[in-house]
Amino acid sequence: MCGDGDTVSIKKKMSGKHKLALELLLATVLSLLIGVLAANGVASLAYDYLNRKLTREGYYERRVEESLQSLQRFIDQNQVTEENVELLYIWVQKQRDIYAVFYKDVDSLFSPYQEQKQEEITYYDVELADGTPIKAELECYMGMKYYYGVDAASIVVGISCFVVLLLLLIHRKIRYINRLENELKILGGGNMEYPISIQGNDELTSLALGIEAMKNEILERQRLKAEAEKANTELVTAMSHDLRTPLTSLIGYLELLNLHRYDDETQLENYLKHCREKAFQMKKMSDRLFEYFLVYGKEEQPYQFRNVTCENLLEDLCNSQFFEWQEAGGSLDCQVEELGGSVKIDTEYMQRVTDNLVSNLKKYGDLNYPLTIRAFERQDMLHILLTNHVREQKNVVESTQIGLKTCRKIIENCEGKFDWERIDQEFTVHMELPLQSTNSES
Repeated sequence: MCGDGDTVSIKKKMSGKHKLALELLLATVLSLLIGVLAANGVASLAYDYLNRKLTREGYYERRVEESLQSLQRFIDQNQVTEENVELLYIWVQKQRDIYAVFYKDVDSLFSPYQEQKQEEITYYDVELADGTPIKAELECYMGMKYYYGVDAASIVVGISCFVVLLLLLIHRKIRYINRLENELKILGGGNMEYPISIQGNDELTSLALGIEAMKNEILERQRLKAEAEKANTELVTAMSHDLRTPLTSLIGYLELLNLHRYDDETQLENYLKHCREKAFQMKKMSDRLFEYFLVYGKEEQPYQFRNVTCENLLEDLCNSQFFEWQEAGGSLDCQVEELGGSVKIDTEYMQRVTDNLVSNLKKYGDLNYPLTIRAFERQDMLHILLTNHVREQKNVVESTQIGLKTCRKIIENCEGKFDWERIDQEFTVHMELPLQSTNSES
């Protein structure tokens, strides 16, 4: 069921890809189109109204009459004659909504194109200061200031419609973003149980799903951390209890020995034997505790790496590391190929690996079968295989394999690999360590 839910979430994310951008683009285009139509509509209505109003009230005729009177006053005041007729340019420049052309004579003598209709042009009579009559062609652009105002108003209306419509169309997305922001603040405040709102099917939905997944991952880590801390506490409590029992017995025997409360040498030897057994029992428990924290703890001693030749490593492994196994009656069968490389290891941590393997051999190894050690170099890796026969035991308690897990962690920290397998009664450990280049410092 969990796997199906994950698949649905992933498909939902993939299907929403770029959907938000498309929605925003469509909203922008639609708002812009409506804004342009609104601006054009307002401008068209206003132009029609102005045209009807100005035409109906005789604004054009009055404006032409006022312009002619102003022109005549200018001619009289400035004594404009044929010699200085260019002064009329000054008057034209002052008229913002008048187009003017001046003629001395516009009568046509003869035109061969009588059948063609020409546009009728109205000429107005004007007299210069010296009495010379001229003709003026005046074209009045009615109410230009009103038309400029209409243009400005239509632009404002278009922009307002665009902004308002765009905000209305994306308001739901903005509200969803604000809600996600508030929910993130709640999560940041420490309430990791607060649910994240999931709605829609776009990039914002993918973002919300990502936040929800991150929140669940944090909750899962917190749960695992709490369980680990609880397990550590229970382990320490159990170890303390288990250590107290042999420690109490050891103190009792030592008190008897200190007070010389024994009858003969036999009883003395018996007390000493019990003391030794209790001491080794406590050592075994402390070793288990150390191995547990090495595997599951966060803090550990930093590694001091140095290059060691593969030949020296295998020579030490075959000749001295399994001395206890040989002393107990076991035998070694070393099958080492020619080794020319070197590996980078921490010798102290490597010793812990060997100690764990020796401890496993003493617990489970069958002395009737040899411990086989094979070593060879393949594909830039040093391979070490240790194989032994497991003896049959009654009332076997299932191993936690903490020692082997400790070895794996140490070898992995040396950038290698550590695996083990059991087939019937044969148990094999396989270690791999990366070979160093020939120019590495030793």
